Amino acid sequence: MQISTLSNAADIKPNEDLACHFTHADGTLDVLMFDGASSVSDQHYLDTELGDPAWFVQQFALALQQTATPAHTQADCIVLALQTLRTQHSSLLQTAAMPAYAWPIAALSWLRMPADGEECSLYALGDCKSFLLDAQGAAIDLDPYDNPQEGILKTAIEELKQQGLDEQTRWARLLPMLRERRVAQNNSPQPSILCLHPQGRFVAREYRFSLAADERLFLMTDGFYRLVDSYHLYDDQSLMQACATRGMEAMMQELRMHEMGKEGKAGGMTVKKADDATVTMLSPGE
Repeated sequence: MQISTLSNAADIKPNEDLACHFTHADGTLDVLMFDGASSVSDQHYLDTELGDPAWFVQQFALALQQTATPAHTQADCIVLALQTLRTQHSSLLQTAAMPAYAWPIAALSWLRMPADGEECSLYALGDCKSFLLDAQGAAIDLDPYDNPQEGILKTAIEELKQQGLDEQTRWARLLPMLRERRVAQNNSPQPSILCLHPQGRFVAREYRFSLAADERLFLMTDGFYRLVDSYHLYDDQSLMQACATRGMEAMMQELRMHEMGKEGKAGGMTVKKADDATVTMLSPGE
């Protein structure tokens, strides 16, 4: 088994993505992809240097590694890890008087691969992407999910762009809508995103599938997937094939070079000109 990961921050700010993996005593492999949602607050409350989104994904990943076990379902492991995080940082969380729109949230895709050859399982909250590239070079979307808010947001961005507004002004205009959405996500009785104070059981998408030795599996954040859905430089299949043949470093470089040259063009349909980008490739037969 070979696991390759590449993560690149969009700018000088801390990277709010996180990819990690760990193996349990029985050989079960857990591979995780986090995408911390950019804060819509004017300040950070939990970690002023790292930022609240990065703090959340890093502390949750640590708590999950401390508590996760193959004896429990992934859903139960998530709940236990969140309880552990809140216990470990109870003083900080009690003293940080945060408005609901400032509570950090994150997307998470979690692959669990048993060592005994049984089916893999995938647990997904939010909009990270997961693909399988088979031996014939065909790509299979393991988690076909469309974020319902993306269409609304893209329409609003395009309307503001048509008014000739720059990125900073567009962000200011969008902020009330983004904060309202963040409050709704944090207060939902059926949260579909990883959040610090869930008001009910997480409504995750869960899948089971087989992974052959001659196949590859990819997990990525939406910042890396911009090569497909924002910039239309690739489709799913050609992107996975390019990662496998040209290498993830070459694809990351192409992403950043495109973003450097797209001023006012492809960035019109996204809130940020560039986003943190992360990709993990699993090659079972290597």
